[in-house]
Amino acid sequence: MKNLSVYIHIPFCEKKCAYCDFVSFACKTKSVDRYIDALCAEIEDFASNGYVVDSIFIGGGTPTFLTESQFERIVDCVKSHFVLDLREFTIEGNPNSYTQSKINFYKKLGVTRLSVGVQSLNDKVLSGIGRIHNAKQALQCLEMLSESGLDINCDMMVGLPYQTLDIVKEDMQKVVDFGVNSVSCYSLILEEETPLFESVQKGNMSVPSDDEAVDMYDVAVEILQKAGLERYEISNFGKKCLHNIGYWTLKEYIGFGLSAHSLIGNTRFYNTSNFEEYLQKSARQVEEVLSLEDMQKEYVMLSLRMESGVDIADFIQKFGKSALDNLLVTIKKDKKYYNITSKNIAIKSEYIYLSNSLIANLI
Repeated sequence: MKNLSVYIHIPFCEKKCAYCDFVSFACKTKSVDRYIDALCAEIEDFASNGYVVDSIFIGGGTPTFLTESQFERIVDCVKSHFVLDLREFTIEGNPNSYTQSKINFYKKLGVTRLSVGVQSLNDKVLSGIGRIHNAKQALQCLEMLSESGLDINCDMMVGLPYQTLDIVKEDMQKVVDFGVNSVSCYSLILEEETPLFESVQKGNMSVPSDDEAVDMYDVAVEILQKAGLERYEISNFGKKCLHNIGYWTLKEYIGFGLSAHSLIGNTRFYNTSNFEEYLQKSARQVEEVLSLEDMQKEYVMLSLRMESGVDIADFIQKFGKSALDNLLVTIKKDKKYYNITSKNIAIKSEYIYLSNSLIANLI
């Protein structure tokens, strides 16, 4: 049986953050049970013959927004319709939505990894991006999570309004002092049609320059690596997330819920982003059938985000020796930016900021 990753999208939040352009909604409490009805119907409709699920990732939105009974209903549905051999089961949540009761409950359901969206431990910065928790709540949550015995991932951001280099240093040090075993560190991207984008465009708020954001990222990397959390992907440090690595190596995955994407074989699917349309169960559509060349380009693009880079043996198995020869010829003009061994092709750490342009040259 082939391994399969399962992603489940929970689009509900207590409040939508000022920078967020994900498909998520605040104040839809009365719609949650209807959404779970449609979600479970979608799971039941998927023919899982020939697959064994080795990772589950429940993201959002804010999955911890759900009550325990609502959450259990979703997990029970997955367990009833898939063969499971889980190596990893992740839930995302916010500092103000994790409780000791929920953590204990998640452990009983088989969850192995909890991810918490801290973003910053400075109240002014948190207010500037519209987060509903404060620094004290985040620190209390980290303390509670660190005592859970589960793998803990902490999401942090750099390049935020009111953020300085000293704030980043202090925040990162506090996070690693809690003993979390992985950290995701993202640079702010100002997405159009978000409140933060509008505020910056109107001059009501400013964000650090690109150079300042790079300096913040560099400081974060230094602190994380000093604490033993080595970078394994551009934005990820410490213990590897097996589910995400599946995405980056073109492993097959199925996404359930509003706007969720899937890759089965060489066919990519996506679900509608329209909430009412999803509730009517007209969810899944074929977006595209990928050619071998498309798959090869995606594999290279995603693999080069990782510190380990392209696995040569896996690449040859998927695309053939001639495809590798062609890749090496293309790389030749930018060879100084790469580490090339008999096992891997990877962008050198010092050139990680050039990854987008280097990857574009290849594909």
